[in-house]
Amino acid sequence: MERSSISLLVAMAMTGLLACSSTDTATDAGTGGDAGTGGDAGMTEWRIFRTATVQNANLGGIAGADAICAAQALDAGLEGEFKAWLSTILSAVADRVTQAAGPYILVDGTLVANDWDDLVDGSILAPINLDASGVMRSGEVWTGTLADGSSYLADDCAGFSSGTSGVALCGATNSTTTTWTENITPACSTQLGLYCIEQ
Repeated sequence: MERSSISLLVAMAMTGLLACSSTDTATDAGTGGDAGTGGDAGMTEWRIFRTATVQNANLGGIAGADAICAAQALDAGLEGEFKAWLSTILSAVADRVTQAAGPYILVDGTLVANDWDDLVDGSILAPINLDASGVMRSGEVWTGTLADGSSYLADDCAGFSSGTSGVALCGATNSTTTTWTENITPACSTQLGLYCIEQ
């Protein structure tokens, strides 16, 4: 084979290797769903915060609660998708949020749980008492959620769309036991916050 033909084959092979290398890198970068914050590769933490505002249980259902979390994250400059830690009788939070393989943290970096299993094992490592801007907040939050991530089945303020009759489960933001999410059942007219968890 002539020298020019050999040189051409070597050049083609090198180009192919470089193309494969670029493709693999791009593919790896796109698998950040399990890698953490906002689905960005290399990020391994999921943030969780308590809302800065309170409202009765007429949240507009789960979609309305998710919108509240998204808006407060955006206002605080937090990138990524956030959903409410909220269950109705028909929809458990465990079935609709990311069950992260990495740690859950407050916005200041405080460790709340090592992973999803740790988050729903009955206790957390730190209370979820900071809002999206890092301001400390107290009081209860609507959850509708038992400590294992399943739904509280007794009542849910009409799927968190009623602020008048009935009751729903709430959590205590100063707690690290099961009561962080499974505390008491106040009236739907009570003004409470929400937990928001990154996807």
